[in-house]
Amino acid sequence: MSRHVARPQRPGLDIWDQIRLAFLISPVAILVVMFFNPAIDPMIKVPGFHFAIVTLAAGTAALVALAVLAVASQLGDPRAFYLGLAFCAIAGFFFIHGLLTPGVIMAGLSNGIGWAPLLSLLLGSICLALSTARTRPHGEPWVFRHRRALAVALFAAWAAFLTVSLTVPRFLEWHPTSLALQSAVGGTGPAAPPPAAPAHAHPVDPLYDARPQAARAPHPPWIAGAMMLTTAGLLVFAALRYGRIFRLSRLPLHATIVAGIVLLLESLLPLFFGTVWRLSWWMYHVLILMGVAAILYGMVLDYRRGANLLETISTLLLKGSVDTLERSHSEVLTALVAAVEARDVYTKGHSEAVARLAVQIGEHLGLSPERLRVLHHAALLHDIGKIGVPDSILNKPGRLTHDEMAVVQEHPMRAEEMIARIPSLRPLIPAIRWHHERLDGTGYPEGLRGDAIPLEARILAVADVFDAMSSGRSYRAAWPLTAVLAHLREEAGRRYDRQCVEAVAQIAGYEIPTPAGEIRGVAAVPSP
Repeated sequence: MSRHVARPQRPGLDIWDQIRLAFLISPVAILVVMFFNPAIDPMIKVPGFHFAIVTLAAGTAALVALAVLAVASQLGDPRAFYLGLAFCAIAGFFFIHGLLTPGVIMAGLSNGIGWAPLLSLLLGSICLALSTARTRPHGEPWVFRHRRALAVALFAAWAAFLTVSLTVPRFLEWHPTSLALQSAVGGTGPAAPPPAAPAHAHPVDPLYDARPQAARAPHPPWIAGAMMLTTAGLLVFAALRYGRIFRLSRLPLHATIVAGIVLLLESLLPLFFGTVWRLSWWMYHVLILMGVAAILYGMVLDYRRGANLLETISTLLLKGSVDTLERSHSEVLTALVAAVEARDVYTKGHSEAVARLAVQIGEHLGLSPERLRVLHHAALLHDIGKIGVPDSILNKPGRLTHDEMAVVQEHPMRAEEMIARIPSLRPLIPAIRWHHERLDGTGYPEGLRGDAIPLEARILAVADVFDAMSSGRSYRAAWPLTAVLAHLREEAGRRYDRQCVEAVAQIAGYEIPTPAGEIRGVAAVPSP
């Protein structure tokens, strides 16, 4: 084998990621082109279609809400309730938005038709952001103690809003609900005669309001603007949080919720800047429908793959990095881990424990989700090369001879040969090949020193030693935790990465002893 040290590959965007990203960005590009080219942004005034698409979007959001809320209590996780409440809020106010469509069910125009989508997305974004919050491990969550009161409050808000929209149709008449409406019905510039109403225009269409310019809303939409900015900020926050989980899991379920949130975020652009009845304005309805439909599609896809509804919603929620990674094993990885476990029963618990600890160390050191994923998978397979080690050596009750140790020390290279045949697992090779290297050059298989050892391999080395020493083996009993930490502390900076050792001590709940107060009397032992 060559002594050339291949640094860990930094996972980037593959071709499918680039296609998905282009798809998500394309609506913004299309809208910008339309805004600056009115000739390709025609008027399409079809109230019946508006009612249909809004009702369809509301119904889709209601299905997502019902699916999540149906299992929220069983999960006992308040994030599930907030997630369901988010789509419940979107569904309710968006349904009211459809009911207020002039010329379909309602004969006249109500200002509520403009405020309904703003409230829908604002309340939905608040609950989506809350669905990403960390939960307390003890005690009944506040949201479950008051879930009935919250449900009543939401229904009361819908009823009150609909009542006001019907009984006081011109409420907040002085305040436009979008920047385009301000320009269309007044603005702050010099007075100008209103545009003549075409013969086919609806008599209450705000774009063809026959009132004098001075009587129209001259104020900038600062309330609506504040609502839009707040909604945008909360949706960005939620998208980033769920996006981090997708970067760890690479599961379609997490990809769809990120895509859905991004589409909801993009719908704010035509909602606030689009001119009513123009094609660009219609796009905000389409984007909202696509957003909620994407999330519903992800849930259906996960269900069709064999997961029940409870498992699907549990997977969808934001978990810790370790939990997320353990739920996202590919079929190839699962098969390889099963092969290792079948070869050596001891390896089963050891590999999983090392993987958990390695991810915790990586989080402590600030590794990206992509690198944590590589680290976790490498830890699961770090001993796969031992499949080629004879049972007489692998399970020998006593210490190994020099020749037997040489056979065992070949397992990192054997692992590399096996993993190199699977393209998707090749990024794991550096961590697996060099996880027995030591900073002072006393490790194997190549005797690398210091920073020549990849960080993932240094993390894996500390996690491997910690679990091996604190677990019983065929030839010795488990070491006490204090003794294991003392050994790592004595070797920190010489054989093991000091930052990794400090991270392990903090994870285990122990302070690192200062040089003047080091734990003494623990003899160094060979690496497992």
